[in-house]
Amino acid sequence: MASPPPTAADAKLEILKNQVYEQCLDEEPETVFRQQDILDMGVIPDSDAALLLAVTQRLVDEKLFKMVRDGQLGWMYRPLEDALKYRGLTHEQEMVYSLIDESSTEGIWSKTIKNKTALHESLMRSALKALETKRLISDMKSVEHPTRKMYIKSTLRPSEKATGGAWYTDNELDEAFIEGLTGVLFKYIEARSFYRSTSRRPLKRIAGRPTPKPAAGSSTDTITLLPLPPTYRGYPSLAELTLFIESSPITSTTLSADDISALLDVLIYDRRIEQVVAGPEGVAFKAVRKAIVGEEAVERGNGVTEAPCGRCPVFELCEEGGPVSASSCVYYQEWLTGGGF
Repeated sequence: MASPPPTAADAKLEILKNQVYEQCLDEEPETVFRQQDILDMGVIPDSDAALLLAVTQRLVDEKLFKMVRDGQLGWMYRPLEDALKYRGLTHEQEMVYSLIDESSTEGIWSKTIKNKTALHESLMRSALKALETKRLISDMKSVEHPTRKMYIKSTLRPSEKATGGAWYTDNELDEAFIEGLTGVLFKYIEARSFYRSTSRRPLKRIAGRPTPKPAAGSSTDTITLLPLPPTYRGYPSLAELTLFIESSPITSTTLSADDISALLDVLIYDRRIEQVVAGPEGVAFKAVRKAIVGEEAVERGNGVTEAPCGRCPVFELCEEGGPVSASSCVYYQEWLTGGGF
């Protein structure tokens, strides 16, 4: 049996509904419209409050509006594509789906859904299953709450807060990936931070041992890191480092400037690099010399350990008149005459 033709009042209501909805679409989706906001559109004749409520109710019935109560009555619009997804849902399914929809990219815990809807466990699970079957929602994992059953709209990707961003793989912190990238960044910054001067140095002789011969293919050259002049402006900036990682084959993961900045913060906290005022961005990054020469300094020693006393295994027994003394130490005399140690 055919539906009766719409009355003149219904036709008028439909026209007003469309006009109000079209004007709402000009605003941001987060906008909350109050009664006066809709009256100010100049669509409702004579600012008729009863007619206004009839129009907004039709928009709510067609899922184009959702009601908002934050002290006073208001409405937010839904895009038509989203409104169509609500049509055909049962009351329970709509309650569950609206909460998941509002949670956006953060997702929502199943326990939170149960508490807010006050649905019986079986009804809630039935609604969730139906929504998953319709491919309106999907479950998700959160690195913040790995044991919780979370849900999100199937058309959305979880936020970086939920997934951990580029630094997590299968919800586990990828320490090897982070360490590898920070190492690459440090090498790049280091290469732009100092002038390297190469010079020959004699092999040192360890007391009581023959002077070692250089291994085949080895070099006795020593590399000295010299500071660059104050006018130097070649230190890499965040933008340059981001572009370097993006264009390199190191990783196929897309990393933003914020991601690279987080890695640079790690290097700063480890005292391997520091910020300097330079470049068009005003801030650039420079390697800390101690971070580069630290291991080399341990091998080379210092003023104390280069002297025989600094490495003497019987230092505690050394005293004048004792079994070992500086005046009778052959290694000490050789060191004083430049023989090395």
